[in-house]
Amino acid sequence: MHLLLDSLHKHAAGLLLAVASCLSLPAFAQQEQVAKAAAAQVQRQLSDEQVHLTHSQPWYMAGERLWYSAAVQKSSTAPASRVLYVELLDAKGATLISQRLVVEDGKAQGDFLLPKDMPSGSYTLLAATNWMRNFSAQQHWREQLTILNPNEVRTLQTLPATAKPLQVRFFPESGVWTAGAPTKITATVTNAAGIGIAAQGIVADTAGQTIVTFKSDETGIATFSLLGTEEQDLVAQLRAEGYAPQQVKLPATKQQGIALAVGKVSDAGIEVSVPGKSAEGHVLVAASGGLVYFAQHVTGASQVMVPWRDAARPECRLLLLNTGGLVVAEQQVMLPQRAGIAVQADRQQYGPRQHVTVTVKGLQPATWLAASVAERRAGLQQPNGFIAVNEMRQGYNTDQELWEAIARNEANARFRREPLVEPMRQADVKAPFQQETFAKHTDTAFVQALPPQVVSAAQKHYTRANIHEIYGLTEPHAAAPLPRLPADRVFKLDDYVAFQDVEEAIREVSTNLRMRKKKGKQTVRLLYVSAETKRMMREEPLYLLDGVMLENMDEIMALDLNDIASIEIAWSEERLYAGNLGRLVDNGMFAIYTKSGEARERLREKGLPVLYEQYNLPRNFVVPTTASSGGAQAQLPDFRQQLYWQPYLQAGADGSATFTFYTSDETGVFEVRVQGQTAEGTPVVGSTSIEVKLVN
Repeated sequence: MHLLLDSLHKHAAGLLLAVASCLSLPAFAQQEQVAKAAAAQVQRQLSDEQVHLTHSQPWYMAGERLWYSAAVQKSSTAPASRVLYVELLDAKGATLISQRLVVEDGKAQGDFLLPKDMPSGSYTLLAATNWMRNFSAQQHWREQLTILNPNEVRTLQTLPATAKPLQVRFFPESGVWTAGAPTKITATVTNAAGIGIAAQGIVADTAGQTIVTFKSDETGIATFSLLGTEEQDLVAQLRAEGYAPQQVKLPATKQQGIALAVGKVSDAGIEVSVPGKSAEGHVLVAASGGLVYFAQHVTGASQVMVPWRDAARPECRLLLLNTGGLVVAEQQVMLPQRAGIAVQADRQQYGPRQHVTVTVKGLQPATWLAASVAERRAGLQQPNGFIAVNEMRQGYNTDQELWEAIARNEANARFRREPLVEPMRQADVKAPFQQETFAKHTDTAFVQALPPQVVSAAQKHYTRANIHEIYGLTEPHAAAPLPRLPADRVFKLDDYVAFQDVEEAIREVSTNLRMRKKKGKQTVRLLYVSAETKRMMREEPLYLLDGVMLENMDEIMALDLNDIASIEIAWSEERLYAGNLGRLVDNGMFAIYTKSGEARERLREKGLPVLYEQYNLPRNFVVPTTASSGGAQAQLPDFRQQLYWQPYLQAGADGSATFTFYTSDETGVFEVRVQGQTAEGTPVVGSTSIEVKLVN
């Protein structure tokens, strides 16, 4: 909870020199120079890129697919990263799934198929660009994610319950607890599954004298004020119905120092005071969206009004630095999100396999939104690093890695920006991977701590999965589409009358190429066309088949004509450089895409180079049409609980959007949820629910 400040003083020599050079200046000018130096030191350690990710469910079952969509924003004029890394980590921090995605227009999408044998437990979903890895991990997008193994839940819930332990943590306001000053303390009380528990507790001294009592709410969070002393160690004792009593020692107080206390928060700004004992002045720094926008010299008795950087994005990180350049306190504050959207279905009640239309209204221009429809699952009340105080959210975690980076005043970047999407394999880039097998490890306490409604959902999923296995049903999703390169001409063969063979098709669809045999093999040369000139290129183009680089036309000429989807050619520098192929080819591109896409894996196995193979190709969610019209499909059961997923919901000029889907055979309540963020970065969310019932 506390930094060893003495061990960090040696890293702040740069700022000390800046302070020393100002000692001869008038007091106000000196304070201004110190504030500027502190602001610059903090700015160097803040990422100018931020990621926001949304996904399809509040928690998941092993064997399900997790669909997600992400937005990448930046606050500087540096080139934007074109690559996003998304990872799933286990409770020990080991990476189980790693994906590398192409960012187009600041957005990316992807999906995980969670292996069926994943153990039940708490996992972490993480998203960041390579450039963001230069900065503290808490500046990455991360979310605690619960994944349940239905087989484990079904087995362990029938066994006698073991002792149910409580887990308790204490967080002094701003990360600092100074002796002699009342300090707001946040306590989180959770069970073995990380779910908040309502509990009662007392804080007592070593003599057993009760100093304060407190009670956590249903989310497991309690707040209380406590006056720390230098002489006494304090102990908290907690009790909750059905759980073993817990005794925890509170963090030790600092003998002297200064803290950050947040008072009233409004549209005008944040009232900040700095209680504590300190003979030195300090610098209060405020940052939002990766930018430091406020820095002011303060004393122990100061009370400061910190404005919002952007009224449309009311969030702020407050840091208090001493004159040695060390962070001594931190707060994060944000107002409740007031940007809402209206989501409405055409009816409230439906039967199985019926058509549903949803309308979304109140969308702002350039709003990024993802839409999900899935069977409603009970939310897991888990502490998330913020507490609700006076109509605001206030963070209780501190970014110790950021504190240390500011003290070291590092300026060298270890990780490079990725403004280009490299088509060829890069030796220094770790390829995406997914761990398919797991060591058998069952966290009995975790599973037995799950609430009844979650257990019921897991048992229902177990039954549904068995039905799917009996009928040989697979999840509804389309294969990942191949990455198509920009082309000057695209010829879709289904738009033409039938050809006799592949050679005739190539010759007839385009006048921008010439085919001829060379040493018994078919070759192609492209015609370069621009406003000023037309000329035949001297050599053969780059041959591509489903994104695989070919040495000649042999594989193309051997294709099944009926499997060819399109013939696409490019000769202009504009198109070739848009696909980052300009430095690879001098004579244009000749690409064939098949309907089946089977050539990609077959040619990969032959050892041929595959374009963009170090990137994950996102699948498209398929919305099945109704099977009531008859046929074999109508006889198969359909127990989908994820009815719809759209990573990019398109809004019209009037600020509205519409999407449709079909219900499945699954009955119950389904939640329609639309979430994302505005162009300014303000998160927005809207939802409604529908009920599916059997029709009499």
